[in-house]
Amino acid sequence: MSGKRVAGLLAAVGVLAGCAGAPVDTRPVVRIAEAAQPSKAIPLGRLLPSAQELSATLGTGPNGFMGQLVEGDDEMLLRSVGDAAAATPVDCVSTAYRLQKVVYDSGSVRSVASNSWAGGGFDGSPVSGFFGVVQMASAADAQKFFATIADKWRRCNGQTVALHHSGQGADELSRVVDVAFDRQVVSASVLHASGGTAAVGVSRALGVAGDCIVDVEITDPRAAGARQPAIGVAELILGKISQRR
Repeated sequence: MSGKRVAGLLAAVGVLAGCAGAPVDTRPVVRIAEAAQPSKAIPLGRLLPSAQELSATLGTGPNGFMGQLVEGDDEMLLRSVGDAAAATPVDCVSTAYRLQKVVYDSGSVRSVASNSWAGGGFDGSPVSGFFGVVQMASAADAQKFFATIADKWRRCNGQTVALHHSGQGADELSRVVDVAFDRQVVSASVLHASGGTAAVGVSRALGVAGDCIVDVEITDPRAAGARQPAIGVAELILGKISQRR
């Protein structure tokens, strides 16, 4: 083979190699989306109702008195039920007893605010209430917590909860009835009775808005046969959350 022919073949090979270029990486590219950031703990007291709002919602007149606002982290939750072993059936504790730490320990609690109220005319039946807001780590966490608790309330309808007190305290029985629920609020009537004391009926409601759970208990002797008064208070607080969060 002549020198000119060899040179021509080498030139052709060089051109082909240049056209081929670097190999192309056809593997799929994995992109990791930024995870949703948990809610920052915020003061929740401004989301609770005033004495005037409660009086208007419950129709008790202007004579109402607020208790002391309590705010903080999950240590502000109540411990009336010391642990899950103290009550049976345990899944009904959230229905019978308000704002219990043993209940909210299953959620991602960021902050808590609660207060109490007493109202009613001097010549009428006394009405009282306890209400709280619990902020979860996210709206998704709050919705998940609410769905779980609402299902427990549904299954507790007609159940009697036994709370066993340590020491000399008498055991308490709580009958759960009239459980009803919709997309945002679940409600129930609870009749508490313990040895040596008269039975007390309360209205209970639990609601969800954004990353917050609303927990309400109302004692209202006028409420027999009427709409659960705790529902109205829960809806009042849920409205505040929707407007201000």
